[in-house]
Amino acid sequence: MNQLLLSTTKHFFAQCVFMNSIHYKAYNRLQQRQNLYKNITAWISGSTLVLIILQVVAFHAFTDSVLNTILSVLSYVGLILTAVSLLFTMFHKEDISEIKVNHRLAAETYKELRDSYLILIEEIASNENDLSELRSSAREHQKQYSSIGKYSPTTTYKDYQAAQNQLGLNGNSDEEFTWTDEEINRFLPQRLKVS
Repeated sequence: MNQLLLSTTKHFFAQCVFMNSIHYKAYNRLQQRQNLYKNITAWISGSTLVLIILQVVAFHAFTDSVLNTILSVLSYVGLILTAVSLLFTMFHKEDISEIKVNHRLAAETYKELRDSYLILIEEIASNENDLSELRSSAREHQKQYSSIGKYSPTTTYKDYQAAQNQLGLNGNSDEEFTWTDEEINRFLPQRLKVS
């Protein structure tokens, strides 16, 4: 068994586990933001609708000057809410649905590669395959890993920290490219753990 090849392969396996998690954290963050925008828009629209209904009811029910003043105030507030709604929609026009889908796609692609790395780790550990074939396969996996990263949407430091917390990583919080055997073992099936 080639320890260096096994070690490198396990490293990239762990990277895939981490990247899968970080992209799902980014997806969840964007989903929460999208829900917040929907709630704010619904609240503003609902408030505007209530003000319009109050104006119509008050206009037909009362005619004295005090109520006309109230109607005018309601009218101005409704106008302001409509303007706020338009401005809010304009400034939050970007559709994050596509970005969310790309994060989910990246996460699933990393998960697929992670599973391929598991098979490769098993093949390396078994000592049954030709070392040059295993090296070639490891290089192909590495190319695929790099390609996924190249075309994946950007994540944030908050996503990074959330992924670390989810995976129970307590090591160096600023560096994702170093993995202890103990950390990698958390992600591996029992029979493939480093002793």
